[in-house]
Amino acid sequence: IKELHDELSAEEKLLLKIVVLFHDTGKGRKQDHSEVGAKLIVSFAGKINFAEELLERAVTLIKHHILMSNVAFKENIHNEKTLYKFMSKVKDTKNLKLLYILTYADINGVGGNTYNAFNSKLLHDLYTSALEVSQNSERITDASKRITIEKRVKNSDAFKELPKLLQTKLLHVESNMLFFKHSPQDIIRIAKKAKETKKYDYNIYTQKSLSIEIYRKVPLNVGYLLATLSHLDVASMEIFTLFDGIKYFKIEFIKNVDGDELVEVEKIVNNAFDMSRHVEMKKVNISKKEIVIDCEHSLTHAELNINTKNQIGLLAYIMDCFESLGINIVTAKIHSTKHKVRDSFLMEKQNDICNNVEKIYELLTKGS
Repeated sequence: IKELHDELSAEEKLLLKIVVLFHDTGKGRKQDHSEVGAKLIVSFAGKINFAEELLERAVTLIKHHILMSNVAFKENIHNEKTLYKFMSKVKDTKNLKLLYILTYADINGVGGNTYNAFNSKLLHDLYTSALEVSQNSERITDASKRITIEKRVKNSDAFKELPKLLQTKLLHVESNMLFFKHSPQDIIRIAKKAKETKKYDYNIYTQKSLSIEIYRKVPLNVGYLLATLSHLDVASMEIFTLFDGIKYFKIEFIKNVDGDELVEVEKIVNNAFDMSRHVEMKKVNISKKEIVIDCEHSLTHAELNINTKNQIGLLAYIMDCFESLGINIVTAKIHSTKHKVRDSFLMEKQNDICNNVEKIYELLTKGS
């Protein structure tokens, strides 16, 4: 910590002293004392001509001056979601270093044995882990966006009516895309439906075009399902891992069905839960240069992106390849136009997949 402090500029050291002076000035008020302290420092900064950048840092530090100790002492600091959520509030590495020094000073200033070897290690572990993830600004932005959406979900009456355990499970869903692509009302509806699912359940919509929503706890033969319905042309697909072993699928097609064909679609969906069923895949062409595999996406997940020409049966073929390799897709984002597809898959780092990247390339491109 001393080394970090020694590296600060004279302005940054002054900033820390002012933050230490103001960080608890809001205590005793009805409003959150951190918010009050932040307002007071804005007024003070105007009188001493504080630079705008330093003022922004000061406000962030005061608003979140107990954040680092709360996260280090009460949360799982080895969980990536925790780290990205933490960094979304801290904002950047400079603030992280300043907050680390401030947290040490705040706890150590209490005296006694409040700051000890155990606390010191937890804070240092959080600092080093957060420093590592701070390089990924895109994921920090996603974490910040998710926090905003979670607040809207939590403020809704429908969420407040959910059992506490279900509320917790919903907010711990790994996939950001569930929160980014759905309204708060829809997110809550999905959570309630998932809670009621024993083995599997589904909804079929035909308002404008065919859309199938599936909740499953038992295995789903996705390759069979997509291949059997490939003549309807997949427009988009979402896959989210929810909770209690439930996975959510939403497949939207370009074409629609009605009458006898709708009955046939229902039959196909039910048959897709028979893992022994197999349908011959259409030949598709994907070149290696159209595939990007990022095994450094995170500690627990790899990302695979495919940007290629649109072909009938393409998605069915890709999902069949994943199933044959034992790859578990946590989140999928599928976007198709008439001529091109841009598919993104988040995969669990299991079954040694990152040491067998060539196998993935080989299987996906075997039709080329």
